[in-house]
This record gives sequence, structure tokens and C-alpha cells, in this order.
Amino acid sequence: MPTPLTLGKSLTFDPPLLLAPMDGVTDVAFRGLVADVSGTGALGGSCTAFVRVSNAPTPIEILHKMLGTTCEGNSTNDSMSTPHLGLQIMGHNPSLMAETAVLAAEAGAPWVDINFGCPARKVCGHGAGSILLEDLDKLEDITRQMADACPVPVTAKIRAGSRDDTQIEEIAQRVEQAGAAGLIIHARLRIQAYSEPADWSRITRAVNAVSIPVIGNGSADTPELINQMFSQTGCAGVMIGRAALANPWVFRDWADANAGREITPRSEAEYLNWLRKYDQQMQAGGTTDHHRLGKLKQLAKAWSLAGALPETETRAALRADCDLDFYASLAKGNSS
Repeated sequence: MPTPLTLGKSLTFDPPLLLAPMDGVTDVAFRGLVADVSGTGALGGSCTAFVRVSNAPTPIEILHKMLGTTCEGNSTNDSMSTPHLGLQIMGHNPSLMAETAVLAAEAGAPWVDINFGCPARKVCGHGAGSILLEDLDKLEDITRQMADACPVPVTAKIRAGSRDDTQIEEIAQRVEQAGAAGLIIHARLRIQAYSEPADWSRITRAVNAVSIPVIGNGSADTPELINQMFSQTGCAGVMIGRAALANPWVFRDWADANAGREITPRSEAEYLNWLRKYDQQMQAGGTTDHHRLGKLKQLAKAWSLAGALPETETRAALRADCDLDFYASLAKGNSS
């Protein structure tokens, strides 16, 4: 088993396995249910989807909503609380991002992450996300101002580069010199998006370039691959994103495999039960019907691609205009 990961003086992730921030995915309901099915000793921490900072600091009320906390700092739903939940911030204005980081800590975030990794064209077109890997002075300034202002540990989540990986060491060192408590590296380039397997040698290079903890990310989607990322790269932690979308039990599977316990494939009925619980939590959190159906379809599509749901019934569910038709289509596959 890998040793616990510590950020700053005392924020410890045990095990050093984290759920990645994913836009449109890692909301309060998704994070909480992943934590619930993971159980004890499988999931060390999580992170919200990014909060976009544009023309003003993000109001603390929005940060509370992202974290699933009340203005008094309590969880809005105890069963949905997740371990060491960080809040990710994205933008291009250093001072406004620093002010938002301070507010995030006030809202209860035990750590704050900076998004230097999103490859979306719309994001990069506004000078945020992974396009900042082409402006290392700006990247370092953002990191420094946020780390200096924020009372909790600040991490930076990067890609291995924009168009090539020649600057991995410099990027990692600038992040460290700016005061970040840790570095999360997605081992693909900005221009690769998610189209090619991640190159873990890039993680190793970052590990060798700095003394702060480095968390690896990319193509570690089974217990065996998670362990291989630890052993091959020397990273201090592993962050899992799309693999948790395809298999919300991936953290539990990793813990069971390391403990020598048999991993039993989940039935289609178990996936559908998870889907209904997710739906219930979204309804309890006030998610609109339109967005709720969209998120249900997103999961169903991911599970179908992973082979967990039948393709024909899932295609019909993805065409549904309401949740009743959605569930009715999926139920046909479960009854066959």
C-alpha cells in the first residue's frame, strides 16, 4: 500500500487516492455517492468541478453550494459529505483568483486547486485552463498570489504541456517556487485532449524535478494500473477522473484488490440502483429536471461504453425526453 500523502503541514490523504474534478460531473451528489460506495480506506480526497472566476471574486454563497456546505460551514447533507474536499478555481486574473481562494477557505475548503489543465477550446479561448501552459510567467503569478493569500494548501493541476512536453520540469519548478503545496499532472498534452493514452514518463519527470508531492493523473482506470502508476512514476498520489465516471466503485475495487479480496463484477441492476440514488440526491439538491436528465444520460452513456449497460437500450434511453421514458428504456435491458 502507498504511504499517506500530506499537503502543507498537516492535510493528510490516506489513502493517497483522489477523485478528480470533472466539469459537469463531480457535483455534490456524484461525489457523495462515490464516497458512499467506496467505504472506509478507499478514497482519500475529492475536488469540486472548477469555479470560473471572470470579472469579480466568486461569491461565497456559490462556493458553499459547490462544496455542499451551509453558510455556517455544515454539510447540507451528511450522507453526501466527502473526505478532504478541495475546491478548484479557474481563471486568468491572479488577484481575483486569490480573493476567491480566500473565500473558498472561509467556505470550508481544506485545500484549493488551480485549473491549468482544461483543454476545452472555449476555456482556452478566454485565456484560462491549459492555454496558460504557454504563458509560464502568468501561470507562476497566479499560483504565487493564490498561495500567498490562501490560508489552506494550494495545488496546481496541469497538463504535461500545451503542444509538447519539453517544459515539464520548468512548469513543475515554477509551481513549486510560487508556493504551491502540491502538483497534479495529467500526463497528456493540451492538444491531445483525451484522445491518446497518457504518457506516465511525464509524471516521473515532474516527480524528479520538484520536492513537493506530485499526484499523477491519466489512464489509471483499474486497480492494477493505479498500482502501476505509483510504482512506475514514484508519484505521491493518484487522481482518478473518467474511470470513476465509468465505474463509481473503482476506489473500492482498488482497496479490495490490495487487501486480497475478490472483486465481483457489478450487475446491471446495481448500476441502475446507483443511477436512481444519484437521481434522488440531485432532486434533493434542487437540480432542475432538464439538467438532471442530462446528467443521468451522461452516466448511462459512460456505462454503456464501458460495457455495464446494454447498447440498444441505452441508445433508446439517450433519446428519452423525460426521466420516466429514460428509466423505462433501461429497464427493458435489465429484464431481458
